[in-house]
Amino acid sequence: MTDIPNHGRRLSEDEYQRSIVSLYSDIQTNNPRDQQQLIRRKELDLTIDFRLGVDFPQERREALWSVQQSIEKRRIFLMAGWLLRKLFSNLLNQQSKSMADYIVNQYSKVLTSSEMCAFFGEDFQDQ
Repeated sequence: MTDIPNHGRRLSEDEYQRSIVSLYSDIQTNNPRDQQQLIRRKELDLTIDFRLGVDFPQERREALWSVQQSIEKRRIFLMAGWLLRKLFSNLLNQQSKSMADYIVNQYSKVLTSSEMCAFFGEDFQDQ
């Protein structure tokens, strides 16, 4: 594995899990869409703090948030493919691979190779 990038202190797994639980514990039952989006943003920031470091640059956090929003839009099409899988059994596999390739491609526009490994975990293989 490549060197872990140094973007300051990283949250411990315990800190990360407690923060995520706290984030979702504070959710009210009927959330407006804006609140749900804010929660997803905070979850991304916590993941960045855990995987990359609390000093990861704000402008790059914004770029990752843009990537995440783009991925979310494509996820809807993947779900539609899942619903159609009975008609076209190979469609879901193709769409899943396409989605995975898209995610890696988009994140790699913002993160370095070592940051990709840190963000996605030790098993991540740079393609």
